[in-house]
Amino acid sequence: MKYNYYVEIIDINGHDRFIFRLPKELKVVEIFLNSDIQSEEIANRVLDYCTKVQNGMLEEDIINGNNCRVSIKPDYVQIQDRYAEDNDIVTIETSELMLLIDAFVLEKKKFIASNSAKK
Repeated sequence: MKYNYYVEIIDINGHDRFIFRLPKELKVVEIFLNSDIQSEEIANRVLDYCTKVQNGMLEEDIINGNNCRVSIKPDYVQIQDRYAEDNDIVTIETSELMLLIDAFVLEKKKFIASNSAKK
């Protein structure tokens, strides 16, 4: 994996919240993962779209999430924060985004398991 990440757990009104952090230049990718990938099912769907585009089954796929618009091409993905004032767009390699989605899902599962164990 080309990009480093870390998990931040913040307390909001007595409840732990999971935040997947990425380098500053990938802020829009961070927003996409934390806001638009709300379940493993959604993550798997995005990964499936990426795979279909990479394999030539689709020329391009576009996803409109809660906060981001995602344009998937075989070699790269463009992610746009639809609510940013400066029309923030980040381009990332499709394969790297897929690795980050996998890492996000894995870390989120760990967080959920550790929170369940506390109760």
